[in-house]
Amino acid sequence: MGSILLVEADPVISDQWAAALSAAGHSVLTAVLTREVLPVIREGGIDAVMIAAYDPRVGIIELARSIEALPDAPPIVLISGSPEAPEISARIGAAAFLAKPCDPVDLVTVANRLVGAVRPVRIVEDDPSGRSRPLI
Repeated sequence: MGSILLVEADPVISDQWAAALSAAGHSVLTAVLTREVLPVIREGGIDAVMIAAYDPRVGIIELARSIEALPDAPPIVLISGSPEAPEISARIGAAAFLAKPCDPVDLVTVANRLVGAVRPVRIVEDDPSGRSRPLI
């Protein structure tokens, strides 16, 4: 599956969500603070970033812009119980939004969808007729 960067300040929730994602076959890196996100993404190999934000008005828009500026920027999932969160999620172009509290199953469903969408399709032209066929 994929490599997920999970940002959640509450260690109990972070452990529950990480366990669910790991059980589904994902590799999970966790962070407590949003300032830890960019250095991890810059190292490469992150397929999706799931950010839980109590108040997404504080720093999330700036963080999303910084992530988008990186080469091969992973999609962002915003998780929040804030009334402003759905609008902020749309503003930052998040790939998904989950209202908090959310069930770990919902996190896994979104991660599976995003990681599946990341898979590239290569075209190989080896047919003498000139027709291309996808190679998966």
